[in-house]
Order: sequence, then C-alpha cells, then structure tokens
Amino acid sequence: TREGLDIDLRVVANSSFGAALQYFTGSKEHNIAMRRLAIKKGLKLSEYGLFRREGRKIKGETEEEIYEHLGLDWIPPEIRENQGEIEAAEDGKIPQLIELKDIKGDFHWHSDWNGGIDSLEKMCEQAMELGYEYLGVNDHTKTLKIENGLNEKDLLKQRKEIIRLNDKFKKQEKNFVLLQGAEVEILKDGSLDFDNETLKQLDFVTVSVHSGFKMSKTEMTERIIKAISNPYVDILNHPTGKILNTRDSYDVDLEEIFKIAKEKNIIIEVNSFRSDLSAQNARRAKELGIKICIGSDAHSKKELKDMEFGVYQARRAWLEKGDVLNAQPLEKLWLKKKQK
Repeated sequence: TREGLDIDLRVVANSSFGAALQYFTGSKEHNIAMRRLAIKKGLKLSEYGLFRREGRKIKGETEEEIYEHLGLDWIPPEIRENQGEIEAAEDGKIPQLIELKDIKGDFHWHSDWNGGIDSLEKMCEQAMELGYEYLGVNDHTKTLKIENGLNEKDLLKQRKEIIRLNDKFKKQEKNFVLLQGAEVEILKDGSLDFDNETLKQLDFVTVSVHSGFKMSKTEMTERIIKAISNPYVDILNHPTGKILNTRDSYDVDLEEIFKIAKEKNIIIEVNSFRSDLSAQNARRAKELGIKICIGSDAHSKKELKDMEFGVYQARRAWLEKGDVLNAQPLEKLWLKKKQK
C-alpha cells in the first residue's frame, strides 16, 4: 500500500472460503495443531478444505463445519494460539468471550478538570450514547503536575459538580450515574499522594505509577505492593507501565503483584490506550481468580470509544463478562466502598 504495508490477497472458491478463513486467521501454532488433529483422524486440512486421504474434499465452505467435523466447538479467532483452546473445544469448554456490548461503564477516563479536554457532562452524554449505565471519573492527583493533578480542595469542588449532574440526570429520568474516583499517584516509596481520610470520601480509588520507571525489579514490586495494600484501593491501573509502540514495561514481578491483588481483592486494569496488561498476563490474572477492569484511558469524549481495543485484548485473554468489573450492572460492582 502507499503507507508501506504489505498485503497478500488470496482468492478462493466459495467451497473453500471457510477453510481459507480459518487457515489465515489462526496462528501458525494453531494451524499446525489443527492439521495434526486432522491427520490423526485420517484426514488432510489445508486452506482449500478438509479432505479424505484419497483427495475428496468433504468440508470447506464455513469455519464452523471444519471445526465440527474434527470434533471441536468453533474457536473464536482471538484465542487461536495453541494455548489450550483445542483441548477446550474438544471438551465443550470454550469460554463465552466478552463483547463490546457487555460493557456498562468506564472507570478510567479524564475530564477537563485536569488532563482531559471535555467536561464531565459532555463525557456523560457520550457515555449514554454508547449505552453505558455509569461512568467513574478518574482524574489525576496532585503529584502529577504535568497533568494538572487535583488536590483535596479540587476533589471537593468536583464532588459538588458530580452531585449536581446526578440530580439533573435523575430529574431527566435517565438511567445513568456518575461516580467519583481518582487516579491516585503511587509515590516512589509506595505511599499514595492522598491520605486515607481523602480516599474514603471517593466512590472508588485507582492507583498508578507514572514515574521512577528505572527502579530495580524488587523495588518496583515492593512499591506497587505497598500501594495496593492500602484498604481503600480498588484498581491497579496499567500495571507494567507499557505504552504500545511508545514505551516498554518497567521491571516488575507480576506474579507477586497478582498474589497480593488476589489477597487484597484488588482489580487489575486492561488499559485500552496502552495495551497494558498484555493478553497473556490478563489471562494469568484470570487463572488466579483476579477480577479485571477494562479502561479506555480517554482524554476526550470521542476516546471513550477506544474501549473496544481493551475488549479485543480481553478476548485474547479468554475473559468472559463475569471476569470484568465494568461489565457488571451498577448494583453488582465489586468496589470496596460499595461492599462496606
């Protein structure tokens, strides 16, 4: 293409379309495992179809019939990695992967109170257009001066505006609620830049690392563990510091982080903008019984739609609706203040 992207175009007959789609959608490892399974059953699988050994084609028009004839449930494209999906398909245990329509709200976005460009009201209006039931504003806190982080007085002023908006929505009989949170800065010693008296006034609390990326693995791990051990923290945002195509992850022991997150009922974020967590790490979190939150990290109302990229990542991680905080209705959110 003019942009320098190389594209291969393969044209096949309708009778081979499903086989070609399956072949070019799955990873190399998935395809090798599928071909081996076909051989085991006395068949041959290629991008042109599923064949008997003597060469007669028996299936190929749809993906579903290819998988079915091999004794498998249909496998969603996102998990075709030869990472247990074939065994799950044989046992009828393919997960019902989360979909964008399952998302009911967003807990990571920024308003014009600091790093964003749109007002709370405009963000809420956009969220309602997306079919959301709630939003949780998550503006930066005072230490992150580059984003004009909010101090304690700012939070009180913002709370008054949130109360006004919720009253307005109620009078308009809109089924929508705006919650107040904050993206609280994790300082280098693991403490937070708001005290507990301030934190407990919020509807939810998320914490993030935005500095000191060159710490040793041990130091960074201890720093984050101290932060998420605070009893008022709900969500750990972008846990490895990665920004896709911009910045690599800092050195951290995610297994130790996950261990404490499970113990302290901390929710781990999949950040749509940053692509952090990775699909592999998000799947590991699920295996350990840790709940996930998908955040858009929007800085404008139009960026709320970036939620879809986090959902794609969550699907690659085998996540289902029940694994994700913001796929739950308001009355069933797992936030600590609500539980108390």
